[in-house]
Formats: sequence, structure tokens, C-alpha cells
Amino acid sequence: MNERTIEAKLKNAVETSGGLCWKLVCPGITGVPDRICLMRNRVVFVELKAPDKKPRPIQQHRMNQLREQGFTALVVDSVDGIQEVLDALHAA
Repeated sequence: MNERTIEAKLKNAVETSGGLCWKLVCPGITGVPDRICLMRNRVVFVELKAPDKKPRPIQQHRMNQLREQGFTALVVDSVDGIQEVLDALHAA
């Protein structure tokens, strides 16, 4: 399964659950996560990867910056990983 397929399934799963799953583009800033998922006052940033691929150092740095600000930033490299995003969005 490739990254694009996982991304489409993530978008569908979040939207089916009532959330938003927007492509994140930040001109002039490299390494930002691929998607920002929003639901009921929850925000999860998601970096999508093909199975067994790892984020580049700049991507890891950006995700760490987000975590330092108190945000959830996850790497999803499989369809099974989508559940972690949904769990974070539904957390009480």
C-alpha cells in the first residue's frame, strides 16, 4: 500500500467520524505534516508515510516543535495507524 492510499483512507475515516481532514501546506516552511485533522476542539497533525518509511529529519523536527506546543503529532504508515488518529480525536 502506498502513502497516497493511506492518506485517502485517513481523510475518509476522519470525515466519516464527523471531523475535518485538511491537506496542510505552509509556503516557505519545509517539513510540515501532511494533514491537520480537527474534531470537537481536538487537533491532530499527521505525517503520512509509505509502510516502513520514516520521517525525514526536518519532518521529525517540525513534529517535535508541534508536540512542544502541546499538539498531538503522529506518523501514520499503515491503515491500522489511522485508528490512533481517530482515538486522539475522540479523547475525552
